[in-house]
Amino acid sequence: MASTFTGYNIAVTGMAVNQSSLAVVSSNVTNVNTTGYSRKQVGSAEQVVAQSGGSTTGTGVRMTEVVRARNTLLDQTYRQQNADLGYWEVKEANLEEIQETLSEFEAADDSSDSGLQQTLTDFFNSWEELAKDPSSQSSRQSVVENAMSLLSIMQDIDEQLEQLQLDAVAQVQDGVAQLNALAQQVADLNRQITQLELNGGEAGDLRDQRDSLLDTMSGLANIKVQESGGVLEVSIGGVSLVRGDEVRTLETVGDGSAEHPLQVQWTGLGCTANITSGTLKAYLEDCDQSGVQDITSFPYSYTAGSSSSISNLRQGLNDLMTTIANQVNELHQSGTDLDDNAGLDFFVAVDSSQPLSLSNMQVNPEIVADVDKIVTSVEGGVEDSTIAEAIYHLTDAENFVFDGLSMNMNDFYQSLISWVATTGDTAGGYCDTQSALVQQTDTQRQSVSSVSLDEEMTKLMMYQNAYSANARVLSTVDSLLAELIEDLGS
Repeated sequence: MASTFTGYNIAVTGMAVNQSSLAVVSSNVTNVNTTGYSRKQVGSAEQVVAQSGGSTTGTGVRMTEVVRARNTLLDQTYRQQNADLGYWEVKEANLEEIQETLSEFEAADDSSDSGLQQTLTDFFNSWEELAKDPSSQSSRQSVVENAMSLLSIMQDIDEQLEQLQLDAVAQVQDGVAQLNALAQQVADLNRQITQLELNGGEAGDLRDQRDSLLDTMSGLANIKVQESGGVLEVSIGGVSLVRGDEVRTLETVGDGSAEHPLQVQWTGLGCTANITSGTLKAYLEDCDQSGVQDITSFPYSYTAGSSSSISNLRQGLNDLMTTIANQVNELHQSGTDLDDNAGLDFFVAVDSSQPLSLSNMQVNPEIVADVDKIVTSVEGGVEDSTIAEAIYHLTDAENFVFDGLSMNMNDFYQSLISWVATTGDTAGGYCDTQSALVQQTDTQRQSVSSVSLDEEMTKLMMYQNAYSANARVLSTVDSLLAELIEDLGS
C-alpha cells in the first residue's frame, strides 16, 4: 500500500513542478523583446523522507526557486564602464560646443572673412594704414571701429563660454535631483522585494526594474552596488546613498563662480561627495570658473592643462586680449596726440575698481568721442608715425608664453586653437573606445540574461513531455488503486 501511494505522490509533484516550469518558460517567451528582462530559470530538488535504519526514499520532486539568469560581475563591470562613458560623452559634447564657438566662418569663396583670427588681423592692419597717413580721419576712425569689433567678438566668445559653464551648473543640479529620485525608487523596490521574498514570492521582475535603475544611476556617478544578507546597498565614494529602504540624499552648494565653486555634498553630513566619474563629474569640472583669473604681470605663463577645458580656454582668451591691451596701452601712453596732449590708455576698464580683463574692458570713451586723441608719434603731429608702426609690429613680438614656450600673438592664438582641437579629438577617441567597451560588456550580459527562443522551445517540449509522462504515471497509479479498491470490496 505504501509504495502505491508513494507513486501517486511522485506523479502529482512531478506534474506540479513541470507545470510551474512551463509557466516560467511562457514568461520568458512573452518577454523575449522586453528591455531589461532577465531570463528566469527553475530550480528543483528531489523530495525524500527518512526511513527506519537511516535510509531515505524519494517521494517526488519540489521546486526550490525561480532565479534570474544574471552575472553580478558583468553588472559591476558594465556600471563602471558606463560611468566612464557618461564622463567622456559630456567632455566630447562640450568640446564640440567650444569648437563651434571658435569656428572661423567661411565666405562664399571659402576665404575666412570673419572670426577672431581675421578680426585680430584687421585691428593691427588698421594701425599700419594709420601709420601711412596719421592725419587721415577715416584711418583713425577705422582703428577705433576695429578695436571695438575685436573686443566685441572676444567678449561674445567669452560670454558664450561662460553660458556653457552656467549650463553645466544647471546640469549638475538636474543630475543630483535625478540621482536622488532614482535612489528613492531603488529604496522603494528594495522594500517591495524584501517583503515579497520573505513571504515566499518571486521578485524577479522587481529585481529587473531595480537593475535598470542602477544602470541609469551609473551613468551619473561612480556608484558601487553590493548585496549582503538580502540587503542591497548603493554607495558613492564609500558613503551609502541607499541601504535597504533607507536613502541619504545629495545636494548642490555654490553657483560655480570662482568665489563660490559648485560642489555636491551629502545632506546633513556637510562633506563633499567623492564623485570621480559619470556625467556629474564632467559637468562639475566644466562648470568650474576658478581657472579664469585676472592677469596683472606680463608675459603671463599660460598652461593648457586644466581639467576644465572651458575655463582653460577663457583664461587663454583673457591672456590674449589683456596682453594686447597692455602692450597697446604702454605704447599709446608713450606719445602725444594731435592736440599735443599726453597719450591716454587706449583700452580701459569698464569698472575702474577692478583689474583690466577681457570681461572688464572697453575702448577708451574719450578716444571714441575724439579720434584725434589716438597717438601715432612721440612728439605729436602728423609727420611721425613711429608709435602706430610699433603697435602694428606687436604681432611679431614674443609677448606670450604657452606651456613654457615664448611666441608671438598669431602663434599663441593658433596654439590655443590647436589645443582645443587636439583635446576635442582626444575626448572623442576616449568616448568611442569607452562606448565600444560598454557595448561589449552589455553584449556579454545579454548573452547570459537574454531570452533565446530556441532554448525556450527546447525547454517547453521537455517540460511538456515530462508533464505528460507524470500524468501517464498518475493515470496508471489511479487505475491500480481502482482495481485494488474493487478487489477489496468483492
